[in-house]
Order: sequence, then C-alpha cells, then structure tokens
Amino acid sequence: MISSSPRRRFLLFLTGDAGRQIGMYASGSVVTLSGLAVLEMGYAQIGLAQMAASMLPLVLALPLGVLVDRVRRRSALVTTGLLSAGLLASVAAAIWLDSITVPHFMLVVVVLGIVQAAGGGAQDAYLPAVVKRDRLVPVNAVLSGVASIGFLVVPLLLGEPSGSAISILWLVAAVACAASALLFRGIDTPEDPPGPRTRWWREAAEGVRFTLTHPALRAMTVYLVVSTALEEVIEEAAWPPRREPGDHSVLIELSPTVIFLAPAVGALAAALLYRRIGAFRLGWLAVVVTQPFTLLLTLTGTAWGPAWYLMGRFVPWAGWAITAIVLLSHRQAITPGRLLGRVGGTLALFIGLAGVAGSGLEALRAGLLSGVEPFGGTWSLVESLILVLGTAGTLAAAVPLLKVRHLAERAHPPACGNRPGRW
Repeated sequence: MISSSPRRRFLLFLTGDAGRQIGMYASGSVVTLSGLAVLEMGYAQIGLAQMAASMLPLVLALPLGVLVDRVRRRSALVTTGLLSAGLLASVAAAIWLDSITVPHFMLVVVVLGIVQAAGGGAQDAYLPAVVKRDRLVPVNAVLSGVASIGFLVVPLLLGEPSGSAISILWLVAAVACAASALLFRGIDTPEDPPGPRTRWWREAAEGVRFTLTHPALRAMTVYLVVSTALEEVIEEAAWPPRREPGDHSVLIELSPTVIFLAPAVGALAAALLYRRIGAFRLGWLAVVVTQPFTLLLTLTGTAWGPAWYLMGRFVPWAGWAITAIVLLSHRQAITPGRLLGRVGGTLALFIGLAGVAGSGLEALRAGLLSGVEPFGGTWSLVESLILVLGTAGTLAAAVPLLKVRHLAERAHPPACGNRPGRW
C-alpha cells in the first residue's frame, strides 16, 4: 500500500521504526541466552562477538555514512530491514533444526550490528524528507519515546525462554524486521537523487569537514563528545552500593526503571515545550537546568537517600533526552540532504571514540580509588568530588551551544502559533 498523505507517511515511518526497534531488542535480549543455553559458549566468546558487533559499526561509521548518501534512503531502510530479517531467520532455522554452529552464530551477531547501524543512519537521513522541518522535534520525540519504552517493555515480555522457544524469539525478531521493511516500502515521499560519486574517502572527508566547520554542528559535536566521555564516570560514581553502607535494595530495584523511563518523559517534555521555548534554546536550557541535579547523588547516604538518588538519576537523564532530541532535529534541519548520512556517520564516530575515552577515564577513577577503603570517608569524598567535576564538565560542554544559540535560532526559528501543524 502506498501512502497518500503526510500523516499516513508519518504513521508508516513510525510503525516501521517500531518494527525495527522490536527486532533489535528481541535479538539483543536472546544473544547471550542463545550462546549459553543452545551453543554452550562461554561468556568470553559471547562478549567477543558482542564487542565486535559494537566496535565494527564504529570503525565503519564513515563508510556507512558515505553509503547512506550514495543510495536512496528508503531503499536503504528496506534493504537493511530485509537483511536483518534474513540473518535473524537463519539463526531461528538453525536452532530449530539443531544445526546451529558457533561460527554461524558469531557471524550473524557481528554482521547484524553493522546492518542495524546502517539502518539507523538511513532512518535519520530519511526523516527530513518524510516530515516538515518544523515537525522534526515532535516526530523525533515520538520515535525516541517509543524506543525507550520498548527497550524496557520488550525484554519483560520475552522473559527467559529455554530450548526451542529461543528459536521462536529469533523468528519474532525476523518478522518484526521484515514488517518494518514492508512499512518503509509503503512510503512514497520523493527524494532528491544522490549526488555524484567520487572516491569514498573524499566523500567521507567532505562530511567531516562540514561537521567541524559549521558553527552549530561543531558546538553539538563538542557537547556530545564531552558529555559521552563523562557519562560512564558519573554512572560508576553514582552507583549507590559503592557510595555508602546500608540497605540499598530499593535503589537497586528502582534504578533500571528510572533510567529507562526518564528518556520517555524527556521526549514528552521536548514535544510539549519546543514551541513555547524554541527548539535550540530548549536544548541548551535542558542541560543547564537538569544536569546540576546529578549533585543530589552525593546525598545517597542520608535519611532521604532513596529520594535524592532517584531524583538525581531521573532528572539528568530526562534532560539529556531532551537535548539529544533537539540536537538531532536541528542537525537534520540544517544539514544539506546530500550530506545527512556522512554528518551522522561523523558524529557516530566521534561519539563512539568519546565512549572509548570514557572507559579510560573510568579506569583512571578506579585506579584512584584502588587503595581507598570502600565506604570510608575518603571514598565518599573522592566519589562526591568526581560527581562535582563530571557535572561541571557537562555544563562546560554546553557553553559552545550557548555561543551559537543566536545563529542556530535564526537558522531554525521556533514555529509560530499554538496549534500543531500538519506532519
């Protein structure tokens, strides 16, 4: 079925994205279980496959961005959906026939990570052609909210099956990916033809150069890189059982729910506030207002510790979601269509490298505390100092966003009126 209205195109895009997300979550939830229960693999082998599945898309971020810009984005979404479905179905069939092998399993996990990364890049690059520019923030908010809720709900619905039921879950993931490809195929939004091809490294360099020379994109890159590098350090310093002695069972039980629901709340806030405040202004304002709540984590050991902890986790995560949605929408609005894939690939590369740097900072943090008695006064003081420095670093990373706010708001002015426009 071919869509005939902007609203139907948006609904097809939304349901196609939901199918893609279900396929990703379902397959991700059973990878470890399949390796342990079906193949009797060790955690080291499974971890190696998962590490390769996450690192190879980082290494290939620029080539994948070039590929997205060389083809029509709808075709890329359909192709990656069908490839994902085929890979997932091959595992389901092999388990069902009791012919699954370790090389086959590891190859699927690694290739699936690359294919899904390409699909995500194609989706971000295709969205500006599907909806109007002034609707990018609410649409990205809806997509982000659905993804965050699905990340929490889908694993609970799947449970922990055993035996032949595992193959059914792989098949469910395959069907979801195939359905997403069919839904994306039904979108009839016209696209500009891809630009002329040159050597791939020249095209990749053009994307990197545009990202680093455009003032707003450069400011976004600085913020995303710094905040990503500091994220893991803040997360480890905030973990309640390491901060103070006592019963932290409530915090441990509620922490995953808080983390996964906060982005959904942030997405809702972004959709409701972007018209009143202004899209780009909302992005940097969310950093300034919400990130200082991280300092409440230093009060975990007090009488109201659980309340301070949950607030110190929930508010910054919700604010981070608001900023991410706004920055993604602004990037899609100001980037020429022919460069959307390469700019996205450049940011994916920089953010991935920042995550690696964050792991190094976390190792440094662990080294600083290696000789300190856990739960002692010195430990708590050092952890609190790390939280203060991490929060200060995140706020400092928003300074470039403040400096380009006038330029960015002129390029992407807030929508006028209170009534929502058409998709």
